[in-house]
Amino acid sequence: MDEILGKKVVAAFCMTHTPGLGDRLDDCPKDQLFAITEALDRVKQDFDDGRPEVIIAFVNDHFDMHVLENLPTFAIGVSDQHFGPTKDAEKWLQQRRGPIPGHEAYAKDILVQGLQDDFDLTRMGSCDFNHNVLIPKKFVWPDRDIPVVPVFVNCFMEPLPSWRRCYALGQSIRKVIERRPERVALCASGGISHWPPFVKEDAPKEDDLQQRQLTVQRFGAPARAADPALRADFHKREEEMAGSDRVLINAEWDREILDAFRRGDADYLLSLTHEEVERLGGIGGHEMMLWAALMGVLDGAGGDLLVYEPVKQWMGGVGVIRYA
Repeated sequence: MDEILGKKVVAAFCMTHTPGLGDRLDDCPKDQLFAITEALDRVKQDFDDGRPEVIIAFVNDHFDMHVLENLPTFAIGVSDQHFGPTKDAEKWLQQRRGPIPGHEAYAKDILVQGLQDDFDLTRMGSCDFNHNVLIPKKFVWPDRDIPVVPVFVNCFMEPLPSWRRCYALGQSIRKVIERRPERVALCASGGISHWPPFVKEDAPKEDDLQQRQLTVQRFGAPARAADPALRADFHKREEEMAGSDRVLINAEWDREILDAFRRGDADYLLSLTHEEVERLGGIGGHEMMLWAALMGVLDGAGGDLLVYEPVKQWMGGVGVIRYA
C-alpha cells in the first residue's frame, strides 16, 4: 500500500466518464449496468467513510473552455468556485447548471509546486465542468459539496504530452498533498477504448458533420452556440454507429491496460506510445493518461479493478479502479 493512502489520501479512483452514464442508462443491458453502479457504490462508500475535504480531479476539457485557438497541455483551475454543466449539456447530463466549490489555495499550491518542478501549468480561474467531473460526482459524491481542484490534460489534439510526463505531474502534486493538512480524494475520469466524436485537423472536407465539429473545436462555445443542432446530430451518428457492425470497443486492449493499472506496472504504461494507444484504443484511449497522472500521485501503486464492462450501446469499455 502506498504510504499516503489512508492518511492524506482517503479515497482514490479512476473511472470511465462515458455520456452513457448521463441520460442513456436505459440503453445499457441491466446486468452490465448493475455491475457498473455496484462498483461505483463501493467508491462512494470510500468517500462517505473518508470524508475528503478536497478532490483533485485529473480531467480533460471537451472543447468547452480549451480550443485549438488556445489549447494548453496542462492547466489548473485556481478558484474557490466553478460551474457546471454548460447550458447545452444540462439535458443529457440530467443536471442543472450551478456553482461547484473549488479550492483556490490548494490549486495555487499545486501551481507553484508545478513551476518549481518545471511544469508550465496554465493558470485558469473559474472553470466549466461537464461529464469530466459531473459524471463522477453523480455517482460518487452526489450530495456533498466537496471542493474540486481540476487538473486538465490535453488528451485529444496533437501534440499530446507523453504518458511519462503525465505520471511525473502526479508525482509533483504528491509533494503538495504530503505537506498540506487536508484529507484528499483523487479522481481520474475518461477512457478506456472508444472513438468519440472529435475530429483531427485533417478531417475529410466532404464530411460536413466533422467539419462542423472541427469549427467548435477551433472556436469553442461561440461556435457551438451558432450551431445548436450539432450535438443532436452527432448523437444520431453515434446511434447509427452503435447499431452497426463496426468494431467500437477493443475489449482485449481494455483488459490489458486495466490489468497494468491493477498491478501497478508503471514501466509498461510509461512505455506506451500515442500511435499504439490510438491504434488499439481510439482517440478516446488517450484519456488513460489521466489515470497515469493519478497513479503518479500514488507513486506507482496498484489498484483494485472493480468492474470492466464493454457496453456496445455506449460505444466504449467501462471500467472502475479503486485504490485503498
